[in-house]
Amino acid sequence: MHINQIWSYIPEFAVPVRELNEHLGLKNAQTKVMEKIHGLKQVRQDKGGDLTSLLGRVLAQVVNSPAVVPSSIKYIIYCHTIQENFPFPMKVLQGLKQAYGLQHAIAFSLTQQNCASGLIALDVAATLLPSLEEDDHILILTGEKTFSPIVQLIPNTTVMGEAAAAVLIGNSNSGSRMIGLSNVTLGQFCNVLTGDPETLKEFQEIYTPQLCEVIVQAVNQTGLTMQDIRYIVPHNVNLSSWKKVAAALSFPLERVYTSNVPEIGHCFCSDPYINLKEISDLQLLQRDDYYLLVTVGLGATFSVAVMQYAGMGGGVVDHAVI
Repeated sequence: MHINQIWSYIPEFAVPVRELNEHLGLKNAQTKVMEKIHGLKQVRQDKGGDLTSLLGRVLAQVVNSPAVVPSSIKYIIYCHTIQENFPFPMKVLQGLKQAYGLQHAIAFSLTQQNCASGLIALDVAATLLPSLEEDDHILILTGEKTFSPIVQLIPNTTVMGEAAAAVLIGNSNSGSRMIGLSNVTLGQFCNVLTGDPETLKEFQEIYTPQLCEVIVQAVNQTGLTMQDIRYIVPHNVNLSSWKKVAAALSFPLERVYTSNVPEIGHCFCSDPYINLKEISDLQLLQRDDYYLLVTVGLGATFSVAVMQYAGMGGGVVDHAVI
């Protein structure tokens, strides 16, 4: 199974974290922690646009790509963190299929693993691909609106931003090849943000060692070692946690791609794919390099995909504002 192409949409409109104090109920000291310790400077907002327009930005890039035959897309997997991110009786996916000529595709959502759902979708795609023709594809779609302070803030951890990504999965040998995937869910932390303080404290204590364990497990299962890994392509939760993970793994921090943490914030399921698109555009990976897609979803799911690079397609990132 291969990631053939990636498209992304990052809104140009940026909001400094310090300007969200009142909106998010943060004190100045808390904002300074976000900025100075966690490295979160600003987040992006698709100002004036709704969920349909946010996702439409990347779908337009997909169907307008000369390298894509829209009829070859047999499944659309929409991955989102917020379980109910549009009101009943709206049918966002059905509307998008109609608008972009993808009525033939079977569309469904993944949300149970929260921000890890985007990588869980790789496992689902790997299961579906054998039933398709050689030239058929599956499209993973990500992107969400920060429509409420409740969904925009993980206290003392991160601030959420708006962005979207589309990932074309196929059987062909072009693009990055997935050679391994490890997912670990620790259900005792299902209410980590709403449960008792002791649960939150325990989760904070086990976060780094557990993530490191899953990373090493994923790499070792493929017969590789961490020395074989060129880059870690992570979620954008914050800089402080990735510094701890890099130190615990004795992995060079400069090869953990965190450039987007201060620029766009944590964009739910989209982070690893947006970061992979940028790494590819910057030519930081060479053919046959191994790299990791890594993310964590509250609840708590730790997910790591081991990939081998063979070039990446996709259009130029869309920075337009509706």
